Amino acid sequence: MVVPRTVAAVSRVDGGYEGDRQFLRSLIDCVRDQTSLSHLLAPIADLDSIRAQLEQLGDSEVEIESLEGNELRTDAVVVAEAVVARIVFARDIDGLLTWLHAYVKPPFFDGVDGGRIIVVNGPSGAGKSTLMTALQSHASFPLVVLDEPEHIGTVQPGYLIWRDTAPALHRGYLASIRALTSTGNHVALSAAGHPHDEISAAFKGLPIIRIGMHCDISVLMEREQRTGRWAGIAAQSLDVHDGWTYDLEFDTTHGPDSAELAAQVLLVITSQPDQPPSDPSITREVERMNPPRASVVEADEDGGFSH
Repeated sequence: MVVPRTVAAVSRVDGGYEGDRQFLRSLIDCVRDQTSLSHLLAPIADLDSIRAQLEQLGDSEVEIESLEGNELRTDAVVVAEAVVARIVFARDIDGLLTWLHAYVKPPFFDGVDGGRIIVVNGPSGAGKSTLMTALQSHASFPLVVLDEPEHIGTVQPGYLIWRDTAPALHRGYLASIRALTSTGNHVALSAAGHPHDEISAAFKGLPIIRIGMHCDISVLMEREQRTGRWAGIAAQSLDVHDGWTYDLEFDTTHGPDSAELAAQVLLVITSQPDQPPSDPSITREVERMNPPRASVVEADEDGGFSH
């Protein structure tokens, strides 16, 4: 990723860049007062995203606690009434905002007894990655997402393509995920072709939520071509459900809303003992929908499942 160069600092006051400090203050005030940001943004800036991120600060007065910068970006810590956030942004040579990311400090999480592992299984293109991303977006607790068990660190690609050449390596991946979960964490994991017996043995004794993703083969093949996946992988992975039983099953043929599916999964997670509360808006939506357990859910068309 090429990051645009920021505008040079106007002056330095108490170790901070006064020009960038004033600029950030203007951004925050415009969002709080619901006035236009256009005069502060470069043409490439994502107005909706920037406004949504700054709206996380709320309506109270915001103090810029610290601010430092270099030629590539500016980093600030801001404090509002009930929010602490780190805001990172860049400006172009005309002083206009090119991008901004706001990271709000999450609530304290001391772990959950036994941890929780969410295993998502389905053919390539059924929506496993999309669902796990939605889960992470809506969870009010730390959720580690692994698209595949092998996404811990890196290894030579051949050992990932031909797993049978290094069985100890793949046993180790699953063992490390078990250790992460058993220390009190939530982990969402794609089964990625690992059979049910292998997954069950690796995580025996841990609370596991198993989710099955289904999709019509014609849609899987279209997604395969559109997203540039390995040729033929959709058809080759149709038998991934053999031997599996699930707590929840979803049919993504018509592209259901990933947030709705994530809501149902989060309800299952938070219904177990010793769980932190989920996002209230998600819980209310699930209660309204009152979805059945262990059933195939096919939502309306209008979605974006592609992984």
